[in-house]
Parts: sequence; structure tokens; C-alpha cells
Amino acid sequence: MFEPNGVYRNRTGEYTVLAVNGPRMTVRYTDGSEAELNVNIQARIWENIVAEQEAKAASSRHMRQSNKDTTHYIKAVSLPPGEELAFPGWQERVVMVPTPELAQKIKPGDRFIYYAIEAQTFFAVVTITGDMFEANPKQHTYTTELAKAAFFATDVDATVPDLEHGVSIDSIDLETYPDFGKLHIESESFYRISEDDFELLAEALTEITEDEEEETEEYEEYEEDEVE
Repeated sequence: MFEPNGVYRNRTGEYTVLAVNGPRMTVRYTDGSEAELNVNIQARIWENIVAEQEAKAASSRHMRQSNKDTTHYIKAVSLPPGEELAFPGWQERVVMVPTPELAQKIKPGDRFIYYAIEAQTFFAVVTITGDMFEANPKQHTYTTELAKAAFFATDVDATVPDLEHGVSIDSIDLETYPDFGKLHIESESFYRISEDDFELLAEALTEITEDEEEETEEYEEYEEDEVE
């Protein structure tokens, strides 16, 4: 993956690869300092940085296209505090729309924020990526008496590792629903929100996601230094 004279980046900064020797490589940072780094760890960090840059570029495209074309929602799901992020449709990257009327309005490019009802916490930023299709909800682990329901494929733009790291409803003010935390929220329901409210939540969740990744990478680099 790394080539001599290639230019890459980690959380310390940009560097040039001087030599690769098996699992180690010698690099020079832009300030002139040199270091020996673990190739595997640096590869993961580089891949994360590239993924973050691509996600930001995609987010910018979403914002440029949004104004008239994109509708924003909160999607409520039943997920108690302390539970893993495992609920109907999550692993399959699909979302069920509860009514035919709403299914006719939702379209590819629309975006929503997942909200855990019991924990009163926002935890993921999602984009609708495909046209509507019908399926038996049980195929996607939904428990409902419906034989068929409307579904959409999704892409998760940002997600926290667990609900403890999510955005609590008490920590944020929504213009669309000032008292959202006091409403009787139905599981699987969609609540339309303004673009400003969506961007406020999306930015908060994206920052948490990036901070968690940086902490993991810093720990791995620390472990590498300890081994040395």
C-alpha cells in the first residue's frame, strides 16, 4: 500500500515515505522530523482519513442538492438505553415506511436522523439511496402483522458506537419540534424536520464519530510506541 516517496497523512500530519522494511516504515514529516511507524496501523489510519474526506465530499454534494430536492426527517425506533445498535432494518441497511401515503412522498436523496425512543437519543445520520420496493417485513426482522410494506435502501453517513455516545434530546434545541422529548413518539414513525435542524444534528453526530475514530487511532499508536 505504501510506496517510497509516496505522500500520506496520519493524525500527526502529512508525511513522505522514505523506506518500507517489512512491517515497519521510515517517514519524514513536513517539519523535517523522521519516525519509524507500523505499516498496518498507518494503513488503517490512512484508510479512515480517506473515508472521512469522501464522506465530507458526499455531504457537500448532499447539501448542494438539498434545498428543493431533499426532505429531512427524524426516524424513531425502539432501542432501550444500554442496548447495542441492533434493531429491524439496521444490519440490512433498509428502512420500513409505515404508511403508503408517506412511502409515495419519500424518495432517493432524502435524509433522516435515527432517534432511540426509550433512550431519547439521536444516534445516526442516514440517506435514502434507492427507490421504494415492497417486501414482507419479517424478511428484515420487523415484527408486524403486515404481509407487505414499503422499504427503501439506505446508506449510513455517520453513527455513534453506542447510545451513550449519542446526542441526547435534552442537549439540543430543535426549531421544528421545540418539545420533541415530551411528545408521544411512535416506533417506526417519521417526523419531518427543517434542513437547519437536520444539519445541526448531523454535524453533532459526525463530530462524535470522527472523535471516536481519532481516539481509537491514538490508542493504537500509543500501543505501538509502548511495544517499541
